[in-house]
This record gives sequence, structure tokens and C-alpha cells, in this order.
Amino acid sequence: MGDLENRVIVITGAARGIGLGIAEAVADQGACVVLADILYDEAQESAKKLGNGHLAVKHDVRKAESAQSLVEKTLEKFGRIDALVNNAGVGPNPTPIQDLTEEEFDRVLDINLRGVFLTTRAVVPHLIKQQSGRIINIASIVGQTGFAMIVPYAASKFAVIGVTQCLAHELAPYGITANNVCPGIVETALHSRVVEQFSAMQGQTVEEGWDFFRNRIPLHRFQTPRDLGEMVAFLASDRAKNITGATFNVDGGWEMH
Repeated sequence: MGDLENRVIVITGAARGIGLGIAEAVADQGACVVLADILYDEAQESAKKLGNGHLAVKHDVRKAESAQSLVEKTLEKFGRIDALVNNAGVGPNPTPIQDLTEEEFDRVLDINLRGVFLTTRAVVPHLIKQQSGRIINIASIVGQTGFAMIVPYAASKFAVIGVTQCLAHELAPYGITANNVCPGIVETALHSRVVEQFSAMQGQTVEEGWDFFRNRIPLHRFQTPRDLGEMVAFLASDRAKNITGATFNVDGGWEMH
């Protein structure tokens, strides 16, 4: 029996990448997983691969009605929600500030920040009713220390960390914890695209770009989606019941505070 036996864990952006790694980790600990993603077909396939007892739900984090529908479908199937993992988001699109459009700035914050707000707002009343629950937000190491040419992305992740700390204060009286998990460079298609873009802008080959980032990491290795999943599984468990308002870096040592 795992630490999360029969816990109902809702994960946004769970069809692929980090979200899927989280889904796999918590499912292995016995959780019933709700894979919420705008990529519904992929979410369905991922849910099937996890085995029986899981649910895929189409969810657009930009829309309040989608968040409410996600909650309703989860409660209809499982009757409760024990944890929410706000993972859905868009990655950096490296752009010098003088070339950054208002539309791009708004797009990133709409998904990465407002999306966290809308989904959390829909879930929290049910956690309060239960007098227990976990909120785990996937932020970023650049939400602690900025990096060149990713202003909207870094701004969104700095804000998510702040939101989490506010939630930790606000929801503690109800037995609800809120924590951040900050990935470094993760072996996903999203991060590969970012490295390729940075490399091109610096006049480097892709291999040189990967070496640049690897050399920033004390452990000299990148992270996997499962690495993030293991941290989330811990924070969702009873072993983390006395941890709230904290930020955990899963980055090979890139960020140290």
C-alpha cells in the first residue's frame, strides 16, 4: 500500500511532460489521478496507461467555467478531492524586452498565473469542507532568480510563488497546505525547444547550448519528469503534513536558497 492510497489528486497539464511524470509517481503510490488537460485525447491515452481507476478531463485553465466543470466531474466520479497540482503552463519564449509584445506578455500570464488562480479558486471550497487538502504549484527556479529574455515567464513564476505563500497563510486554519515545486532544466520537449532557441540567439550549436546549461548545474545532470513527480508525491502525503508555504527546488543544485 502506497502513501497516497485512494487519495484523489487533480493534476493540470497532465497529458505529457512534467504533468505526466507527476501523474505516474502519485499513481504508483496508490492515488486516483485526474489528468486535466486541454489536450484531451492525449490525457485519455495517458490515463489508460496508468491503469484502471483514473480519469481524464478536458480543462482549459484560462476559463473559469472549465475549472468548475473539472471539479464537478472529479466529484461525480470520486466524491472528493485531496490534492490539486497546478502544473499546466507555457514555457519561456526567449525574447529581448524591446521586442516583447503586449499580447505575448498577457498570454503567458493568462495561462501560468491566472490559470493557477482559477483552478485553485474552484477547488478550495471542497478542501475547506473536508478540512484537509494539499495545493502544490509547479513554479520554476526562474521564479526565484531571473534570467535574460524571459520576462513574462519569470514574472508569472515569481507570482505563483507569492500566491502559494498567501494560500499557505489563508488556508492553514482549514488543515490545507500549499507548497511550490520549482523545476530546473527538465528532459521534456518544452525545455528542448527553449534550449534550442537560446542556442540560436547566442550563435551556439544546440549541443553547445545544452553544455552551457549543464555546466550551470552542480550535479551536471538534467532532471526528469519523474524527479518532479517524486517530490510532489511526498508533498501530497501525510509525511508532509507539517510543511506549508515552502518552495522546493528540484534542479540539480542550480538554485540554492
